[in-house]
Amino acid sequence: MFLFDSFMGSNFTFVTLNVRGLRDFVKRRAVFSYLEGVGFDFCFLQEVHLRDGGDVSRFKREWDKGESVWGIGGVHSSGVGILCGRREVKVDDSFVVMQGRVIGVDVTIRDCKFRLVVVYGPQVVADRREMVDCLTPLCVTNRTFVIGGDFNTDLGIGGDSSAGAITRLMACHGLVDGGLHTTPKMAGPTWRNSRGVERRLDYIFIPRSLGKLSGRLLPVFFSDHDGVLLQVGSPVCLFGRGYWKLDRDVLEEQAFVDGFYDLFWRLEGLRSMCEGVLEWWELVKVRIRAFIIGYCKRKKREERREVDRIQRLIELEYEAGNLGGSFDWERSATLKAQLRELQERKARAFLERAHSGFLEHNETCSAMFFKSVRARQSRKVMHGIREENGSIVREPEDMVRVTTDHFQGLFKEREIDVEQGNVFLEHLSRRLPEDIREVMEAQISLEEVESALRRMGKGKVPGMDGLPAEFYLKCWGILGPVVLEVLKAILETGVPGGSMAVGVLSLLYKKGEVIDLGNWRPLTMLCVDYKLLAKVLADRLRTALPYVVHRCGVEGRSIRWNLQLIRDSIAWVEDRGLPLMVAALDQAKALDRVNRSFLFRVLGRLGFGEKFIGWIRTLYVGAGCRVSVNSHLGDVFDLSSGVRQGCPLSALLFVLYMEPLGAAIRADTGVEGLLIPGSGGLRVKMTQYADDTSLLLCKDSCLTRSLAIFEDFTRASGAVLNHAKSSVKFFGRWRGRTDVPGGLSLCEGALRILGVHFETFGSATLNWNMRIAVVQRKLAMWKARYLSFMGKVLVLKVGVLPSLLYLAYIYPLPACLRRPLVRLVFQFM
Repeated sequence: MFLFDSFMGSNFTFVTLNVRGLRDFVKRRAVFSYLEGVGFDFCFLQEVHLRDGGDVSRFKREWDKGESVWGIGGVHSSGVGILCGRREVKVDDSFVVMQGRVIGVDVTIRDCKFRLVVVYGPQVVADRREMVDCLTPLCVTNRTFVIGGDFNTDLGIGGDSSAGAITRLMACHGLVDGGLHTTPKMAGPTWRNSRGVERRLDYIFIPRSLGKLSGRLLPVFFSDHDGVLLQVGSPVCLFGRGYWKLDRDVLEEQAFVDGFYDLFWRLEGLRSMCEGVLEWWELVKVRIRAFIIGYCKRKKREERREVDRIQRLIELEYEAGNLGGSFDWERSATLKAQLRELQERKARAFLERAHSGFLEHNETCSAMFFKSVRARQSRKVMHGIREENGSIVREPEDMVRVTTDHFQGLFKEREIDVEQGNVFLEHLSRRLPEDIREVMEAQISLEEVESALRRMGKGKVPGMDGLPAEFYLKCWGILGPVVLEVLKAILETGVPGGSMAVGVLSLLYKKGEVIDLGNWRPLTMLCVDYKLLAKVLADRLRTALPYVVHRCGVEGRSIRWNLQLIRDSIAWVEDRGLPLMVAALDQAKALDRVNRSFLFRVLGRLGFGEKFIGWIRTLYVGAGCRVSVNSHLGDVFDLSSGVRQGCPLSALLFVLYMEPLGAAIRADTGVEGLLIPGSGGLRVKMTQYADDTSLLLCKDSCLTRSLAIFEDFTRASGAVLNHAKSSVKFFGRWRGRTDVPGGLSLCEGALRILGVHFETFGSATLNWNMRIAVVQRKLAMWKARYLSFMGKVLVLKVGVLPSLLYLAYIYPLPACLRRPLVRLVFQFM
């Protein structure tokens, strides 16, 4: 169970009971009467001995306190049922997992959504293990998952292998034994026979975080099993509905594509009713959404009918056997396999919509697989948020309010010193050539937009309109000219459309205290049509950067150059005994604190035309945002500062924003860098890559002066140095030094810059040992999952090799570590 936590409000009562047969009318009336007296919301019944559809109809009719769902089993052995004790309970869906042994229902009561599963465990251990495998896909849901029944194995006395499988499955999905989760604990036996043997076979498993209230055993006169009653607090869905997103699977269906084309041609007729193409485009996206939702509902109904058809065919086989006819075991096994495939396909679709990462097409839905997915999901969940006054809020609406207030304050415009900004702008001596400026301000073309679309990442979360890049690619034949017309209209009017102007702020946990909002990185989910325009402008801006930016951070220049420079500088001073301090400077909320007025002045100083600057301003001025906390959306607020993390322009604009700082330090004679051997007197003072700035200095006064320049840059631009995360490490003649000028902290271990650790010696072995340990953990996780050979190759190519190549460009793999790495990879394969 993935997405639920916490509790509040009213309580729910669950009962499980093995009734040892209900086909006798007198006994059935006695059992139903007894259960009415107990009072419950949901009851799991096992061994009800249902024979055929006639029994199902009769049982449904006689239980008149609410809805009921039944599973046909054997005349003298199996058969299960779920009773609803309230008429207000709505059964949304039902499904058979193992005929006569496991059935489930999705129900809704008082805005609470449950998935309930009743289990009657087989007598044979191997069959119980198969039952556990069948249960696994059902745990993938955004409903509160509760499972109860007679498992036919005692989990508490070191039982057989099926007991271990059940325990692991429950642990993987955050479920606990409700009987042991209550006060007092109900650890006594629930089954006894005439020979004095007693076992605890009956259980109710609930989410770990549900409110535990009370429970008791229910001795009954009509069965050798005691019933188990459990009362728990009602769940609150920690995850909200979020916003609608297109299911990409439908794009592969020709019926969908044909239907969309027909719809779009009809929507062309609505142009005359709208004031302009932007208003019409917003109307079109609303109609497209309605069409897709309707199509998916019809598809879901068809899938439901297919499941019902297969279930009915299985039931007919059982009915034939119960009535004395022949039972076709082979056909029954085939139908069960089809049913399980449909259930696993549904589980996979759920996980893919939840963006659970790499999924191999034929990977088995094992417990280990879902455990790894659950671990990734848990890193995205916020269970509480600390307010400024120190109190912690946990209710969804309070967390949304606090998060909205936090980021609204973070993205507000701050006062800057314009005169101080002019001083920094004076250091910018480069200008964009006239011919390049004209190219950048040329009319955008359909080829540019299509190229930007084809280079967009697939599988990305779309913006508020819910339409991903794959949708535009699939329908580009008719959408292309329209999208180009829309983007041109935005650039001409200076006003983006409604959905394009609003992004969804999704939070990504970094490290530190989870309840501290400062430890969550804000990523903005933007509509694809907005990102197409931003990407076209980013492509043009990228061609201009080499003319105006000094040496690094632009296309054609590699992040490796900075790291190789630092590596060689350390090696040089260690070899010659020269003094060197390397200061790794960290900025607080670097991209979020960008002052846009200063940024636009930088663009103007570098020679960008007013037309192009106006286009950039169109995308940022007036932009709005809504925070998403566990898929609960907040109200729209304005973004007055910062560049959006998630916008294709952000990184490039930030490089330009930081260029005045680099230019000022390079021009300052009071900052003396390391003399590069063989360079004819050239000294390196600093390296910059995005918001990572590293200083390579040979005098204490140089660090003090550099920090003073940064303080001036703070007043000019709004950027803030994070002193707590900025550190200095000494090399060469200064190795072992402990006094740090400028108030920065001393780095006592290896200095980490752009993911690589630098030490006075042994840096290559240090980095590779750390990297191999990470690879070992990754491969251990993947090895537990049933991957094909090509799936394993894909894991190595996508999840392992890039990180190794990145390090190898800086520090080649030491000879002593080659064999362990090769052995690790081949053992995985």
